[in-house]
Amino acid sequence: MGLSAPSATFAGVKVALVIPAAGSGERLGRGVPKALVDVGGCSLLRRTLERLSSAAGFARTVVLAPPGAVASFEAAVAGLGPSLGRISVFPGGATRQMSVAAGVAALGDEVDIVCVHDAARPLVAAATVRGVIEAAFADGAATAASRPSDSVRQDDVGGGSSALDRGRLWLVETPQAFRREVLEAAHREAAGRGASYTDDASLVEAIGQSIRIVESVGRNLKVTLEADVALAAQLLRRD
Repeated sequence: MGLSAPSATFAGVKVALVIPAAGSGERLGRGVPKALVDVGGCSLLRRTLERLSSAAGFARTVVLAPPGAVASFEAAVAGLGPSLGRISVFPGGATRQMSVAAGVAALGDEVDIVCVHDAARPLVAAATVRGVIEAAFADGAATAASRPSDSVRQDDVGGGSSALDRGRLWLVETPQAFRREVLEAAHREAAGRGASYTDDASLVEAIGQSIRIVESVGRNLKVTLEADVALAAQLLRRD
């Protein structure tokens, strides 16, 4: 199976994209949702979607926006290319997990694979996106990740710290992709228990699904702080 050319389907399988972007962006202090922050002349959200549109084809794209910013988000994604499929913007939830659950529910059963990606990662490599989708198709669930470049230590009980083997550690990123029925089941189970997870890979793992890791190609920067905005703009100009 290959995803070298953008296509809404491959081998009869439909892939959808879910972008949880309902965060307020308080740490940036710009007074607008983080996904609408200007990065080199257009919004962070648009930069990220443009990147994804050149990486693979999607049958549907669902963006989860802050409840009061749906119209602004719709304007930000207007006119994007056909490889993203039909783009819809819906109000997100109070947490990332709730936003993704709303996005998956909006898809219904019309897609087979759901790819979840942070709006704040505009530099994701095409090879990473394709690799994660292919791994999810093969194994049910996959995430992008990278090895830590620094030495890593953990707190010890009673004080002090001890070193960890960074060769066995991964820094989890997005995209993450899942067979739709696996992701739906995981969100139902978590909601029923009132459980909260920081990402969908952890949520899916909780129902017994193994997660395949796909090592990120290049720098999959997540825009979090003010310095990241300038760095992302600089790196995008070099592409």
